[in-house]
Amino acid sequence: MAEIKSVAIAGATGTLGPHVLKALVNAGFQVTVLTRSKKPGASDANAKVLEVDFASVESLTTALKDIDAVVSTVGGTAIDGQTILIDAAIAAGVKRFIPSEYGTVTTSPKLETYPLYSSMTKIRKYLQEKASAGKLTWTVLACGCFLEFLFGTPTLLDFANHKVNLYDEGDNRMSSTSMVNIGKAIAAILKNPDATKDKVVYTSEVILTQNKVLGFAKELKPEIKWEITKVQTSVLRKESLEAFGAGDFSMPVMMKLLAGTALAGDLYGGAYDQTDNELLGIKELTGEDVKKLVAEKLV
Repeated sequence: MAEIKSVAIAGATGTLGPHVLKALVNAGFQVTVLTRSKKPGASDANAKVLEVDFASVESLTTALKDIDAVVSTVGGTAIDGQTILIDAAIAAGVKRFIPSEYGTVTTSPKLETYPLYSSMTKIRKYLQEKASAGKLTWTVLACGCFLEFLFGTPTLLDFANHKVNLYDEGDNRMSSTSMVNIGKAIAAILKNPDATKDKVVYTSEVILTQNKVLGFAKELKPEIKWEITKVQTSVLRKESLEAFGAGDFSMPVMMKLLAGTALAGDLYGGAYDQTDNELLGIKELTGEDVKKLVAEKLV
């Protein structure tokens, strides 16, 4: 496959997008940011910014002229709309498409019909269909939970209040990668187009369990008394699906579904024992590295 030089990114101002944008620029790509409206300071000085209509194949096709690859980092409500972006990419002759599917268990066949996951599955299968017809190539990056999310929210441990809600006894394994390294992994995918063509690529900085993190916390600050409760991920899945069935698609319900699936350990393949870290240039965290992250939260 020919070298990828020019890359367009959709969703550059979201949670993950800025990290991906920076990594692409740093890797030497010619980067174009696709946006609904130009906002001061919302982009990198080394990236070109184009206003587009994400609901228009024509608008996007024009913007994607001479672009080699498209990286999508759009948020949840825009996942389904990526079919329009894919159609435009094909019309413009784009070679590679990386959809917004950066998670832990999004590729699990067991979750294909679940809310949120079904949208990602639809986009992935749409890309596979187009690739089979020789219209473009694709890569999905499975990166585990965002490391910043696990340590920046009470998901693993509530560091601020010294509480922990253990999922299934606290030994569920989960892969995790920082957003900075997710950006670097995406850039590496595009630097290695043949090795990453039409496949799911896996990166994982570390495999964590709640009990491992709690153990580090107790070792570092033995004087802290932790309030421990427990919850079954099967209950979270059941309750969230019942709520969805009743028409409740609120954020709390969505988060309950994510906890019941992404944090359910090996049930849905949440820990990657085999990764593409070497190809992507991602260095794994040591136990001491994780201990330092815990120490920072206990200050």
